[in-house]
Amino acid sequence: RSSVPAYPVHLEINTNVGMYVNFVPENVTTYLIADKNGIHLNGVTQPLTVQDAYGYAGTVVYIDGFHPYGAYDLCCPHCLLRDKPCTVDGIFAICPVCGEEYDIYSGNGVPTHGISTEPLRQHMTTYNPGSGKLLVSPKQ
Repeated sequence: RSSVPAYPVHLEINTNVGMYVNFVPENVTTYLIADKNGIHLNGVTQPLTVQDAYGYAGTVVYIDGFHPYGAYDLCCPHCLLRDKPCTVDGIFAICPVCGEEYDIYSGNGVPTHGISTEPLRQHMTTYNPGSGKLLVSPKQ
């Protein structure tokens, strides 16, 4: 159970088209961020669609080292500040308030040092390599 409030998250990404064409499992450590301003990937921003939802403080979708994709809410579970989401630097999500680093490469979102004892809220990812479709939804 996460301290971060459960907010709707729904992203449908087609890795066969547009700016998402290189967002495939072979490109390890690539990530996109979805927030109130849209979906950001490699310096390009795509507006959110009507059905998109980005979670409590924004969502990072990461091509990690263990599964094709991992996805986490960017709210620090220690600070719980929706308006101060974690930033992504390499394989870490870093809280701008307490400085905690969360490992988003491992598929767990666990804190690596600092004061937090709880991992980032994880979202579920479903990827169909045949169609290239990636779905990010709430973890049950």
